[in-house]
Amino acid sequence: MLLEIAADLESAPTAAEREDKSKGKAPLAPEVTQAELHGLSRFSEGFSVTESMAEFRALRASVLRLWGATHAESADVIRFNEAIDQVVAESLSRFTVMKDRRARLFQSLLDTSPDLNYIAEPSGALIYANPAFAAAVRLTQAELSDADFFQLAQEFIPDIAAQAREAMRSGVTFRGEMQATVALGDVRTYEYQLVPVCPPGGRCEAIAGNARDITARKVEEDRIRRRASHDLLTDLPNRGLFRERLEHEVQHAARTRLPLALLFIDLDGFKEVNDRLGHAAGDELLQQVAQRIKRRTRVTDTVARLGGDEFTVILTDVTESQHIDTIAATILGDLREPFALAAGEAGISASIGISVYPGDGATSEELVVNSDAAMYAAKSAGRNCYRFFTAAMREAPASLGKTP
Repeated sequence: MLLEIAADLESAPTAAEREDKSKGKAPLAPEVTQAELHGLSRFSEGFSVTESMAEFRALRASVLRLWGATHAESADVIRFNEAIDQVVAESLSRFTVMKDRRARLFQSLLDTSPDLNYIAEPSGALIYANPAFAAAVRLTQAELSDADFFQLAQEFIPDIAAQAREAMRSGVTFRGEMQATVALGDVRTYEYQLVPVCPPGGRCEAIAGNARDITARKVEEDRIRRRASHDLLTDLPNRGLFRERLEHEVQHAARTRLPLALLFIDLDGFKEVNDRLGHAAGDELLQQVAQRIKRRTRVTDTVARLGGDEFTVILTDVTESQHIDTIAATILGDLREPFALAAGEAGISASIGISVYPGDGATSEELVVNSDAAMYAAKSAGRNCYRFFTAAMREAPASLGKTP
């Protein structure tokens, strides 16, 4: 930089050229100057305008001290100051161009982002909100000017102000989830964050962040969880979830001292339908069986498919023993009704074994084993009936792998 200034001092500018240079308005050089490269490098290195200009102040001060010590002529000092003013202007011009370009690019990125981007004062006054944010709160960009961010977001996050205060106090980003109703009543799930903007060693000067629509991701996560816990054919709880539910209900029954009943249902004649009408018809039959059993139970009860043609029902909070007989008899009657399948009509029946907590077992495992034994007693009694477990059934043969 000094070499470029020295070369300038050795030139013979006119008075007009010197005046322009003193104002930083000298004509642009045909090639990029060292001053412009200085502005570019300092911008790339993350300097602020103040930090970048400080180098020129230091350069000016150092040179003037040396010149003063050698009794330099005042005309040289004036020309040196003019040259410094020009390089300052060139450096600052390139620095500003790059800074403006970056600002435009970031503005374009934020404006076109589907995420809800925002910056607010600690008081809640909005400094910036992108078009996606405006659309979410059903306001125009103009209407968002100086709007209260906390008040706007409170519709979706009741304690948003407290969350922001805690983020600013701790200096730690707060993350959470919220739901918002958009066009046509569509409920969307958003993952949002509140980022405290705090200079080193200073108080937080703003709160920034964004909210991203994660509805599709949540749906997929729910689908994966459901696949792991539900039967794919009937959408009933599978063997694993049945075990969890039964264990939970046994604990609940122990606390409330209200009995629960476990119905083990095995279809009669299902194999014949499968052989006669095909596996697709068998699957359709199982789906209809699941619907018929489920419609006879309460929301608090659990209907599960263990696999094949085996189903279970957990009846909770049984206040009257007659309720168990009624449900079992109704299910039997429903399953005796013909099934209209795409491949033709089919008829089946069912054998139901019943165990009751706590008399027939104090644990979920005992209830399962005993209801299974009672189901085989119903099979032995001619099928199309239900049987309650009795102690004599403990001597009956094992169920040949059908125990869940």
